[in-house]
Amino acid sequence: MTTSDKATNIFIIHVRGQKEREAFIQTQLDRLGFPYEYILEGNMEDLTQEIIDKYFVDDGTPETMHGVYPRTSCAYKGIRAYERVIEKGIKGALIFEDDIRLFPGFKENFYKTLDEIEHYHADEPLMVNYEESSLLLVPRSQRKEGQHLYRADRDRFAGCYYITYKAAKTIVEYVQKNKCNTTLDRFHTKLTEQGLINYYWSYPCLAVQCSCDGSMPTMIPTKPRPLKRLKWFYKRFYKHLLYWFR
Repeated sequence: MTTSDKATNIFIIHVRGQKEREAFIQTQLDRLGFPYEYILEGNMEDLTQEIIDKYFVDDGTPETMHGVYPRTSCAYKGIRAYERVIEKGIKGALIFEDDIRLFPGFKENFYKTLDEIEHYHADEPLMVNYEESSLLLVPRSQRKEGQHLYRADRDRFAGCYYITYKAAKTIVEYVQKNKCNTTLDRFHTKLTEQGLINYYWSYPCLAVQCSCDGSMPTMIPTKPRPLKRLKWFYKRFYKHLLYWFR
């Protein structure tokens, strides 16, 4: 497989009008040299009742997705990215949140995962998560020399992942029949548990969401977390040590 064959489309989940985040992600992606486009539709002000009714379950719970919420906007933008994969008829695409920070060597290691997909997983409805944001890692006892993809039973956030055409089609068809009832990462886990998509984690991790490591504020309201950046640093050290001994 040549370098040009490996180049992939990128869809960026982006809140229209957030210029600082746009500049942050664009600087990194320009260095990658891959074609990319922003998913701009689906800001909270774009969420009409028609869209909400079409895509999301009205379950009456406090965590419902059926309403004008940041979580609903984020999930809708993700689903629109999957619809874009289908509309374009492409083999797959990288999906990035606009606060993702790519680690050195991202492109080289991403290419290696594409090789593994091509050789071992080409016919699967597959998703690969590349991010460290949740601090869920592949235990050292499971790691194998030269292997970069490891089967997982859950998502580990939705800030940096690859989705194949088959997986995108599976998700879109599921939403058309059943709608979405939870945040995007939990939705991925739900479909993985049902055996509808095959989910993989990369090792090593290749990126982190800046809103998770504390270097950028989150756009989804959460409880205040003083000293988040410092806490992340120590938690990250602990988690890497923990998974080394597993």
